[in-house]
Amino acid sequence: MIVLKPYDVFIFSDGKPFNKGEETFRESVFFINPIPILSFANKLTKNKFNIQFISLIKDNTLYFKVPLEIKKLKYRQNLITPKLKTIDETYITKEDITHILDYETEEKMEDLSGYIDVDTFVKYLKGEDLKSIENLVRINSEIRTGIELSKTTRTTVEGMLYSQNFIRFPENLGFYVKFDKEIDTDFFTLGGEGKIFKTEKVQENLTKSLENVKDEIKTKIKQKKIFKIILLTPTNALPKIEGAKLVAKVIGKPITYSGWISHYKDELKTSVLPTRIFRLIPEGSVFYYQLEDESKLEEIFNKYWLKPAFMIKEYPYFDTNNPSGFGLTIIGTIY
Repeated sequence: MIVLKPYDVFIFSDGKPFNKGEETFRESVFFINPIPILSFANKLTKNKFNIQFISLIKDNTLYFKVPLEIKKLKYRQNLITPKLKTIDETYITKEDITHILDYETEEKMEDLSGYIDVDTFVKYLKGEDLKSIENLVRINSEIRTGIELSKTTRTTVEGMLYSQNFIRFPENLGFYVKFDKEIDTDFFTLGGEGKIFKTEKVQENLTKSLENVKDEIKTKIKQKKIFKIILLTPTNALPKIEGAKLVAKVIGKPITYSGWISHYKDELKTSVLPTRIFRLIPEGSVFYYQLEDESKLEEIFNKYWLKPAFMIKEYPYFDTNNPSGFGLTIIGTIY
């Protein structure tokens, strides 16, 4: 496992080409995007890497996106979590769902943006009611202005002033990444403008605290016959889960994303082209399932517990045999 920490601000753009002569602003929306990390690893060596796990890390503690079902009361600091309730005949929906999330309040609510530490996340997975979150990490952004330089004279080009929205991590925050094979490098260059991230090797498996509660969560699911799958990285679509039926969901605003892919003609000629545009389901989205066949529970855990498999196969990033790190999930019980 390695930790990647930026030296300064960086850009994770949507992957679409940015032409300074035609555009004056480039947006940078942060989500845990494994593609820039995977792309650099594959360029670095002739080995083809895959990402098995990725999260944020700060002071040797893992951090995960606040699940979207956790809300904050708008005019108070209290957190509120929903109860899963069966839909009655008066509820009209076009979707094939049988339950809704009931917050049992008439007060206005708002999303809690940020990332929570692994200990708080474990409480959530076990179905414990969260009254507050002490160690909430928020990702900041800042706008910087630049001007294009002439490639021949290295002087500024008139009319080519542009702005970019950069991401700034809080101090000591970085990416915690587990590849499918060892990688040896002192740095990564990631995102727009190839910003440098320093690397640190970690010998300890920091997901151990999550593994320690897996059996307890399984026991609760067998009792309640309901479980939820939480997205730790974005995905392209919901796969069909054998032995379980989707009954409710909380999905964030879709991410419009297009990456890059290299087309090799021969060893000397390579063209890099943008991929098709994907509409990604964002990390933090939650999907509730009714367990219809208890004998399939172990198989469900083997496939979707801390593994990037919650996806529909689609070229080039969503390959269940060669995962890029999208579709990483974990399983929790209900409140």
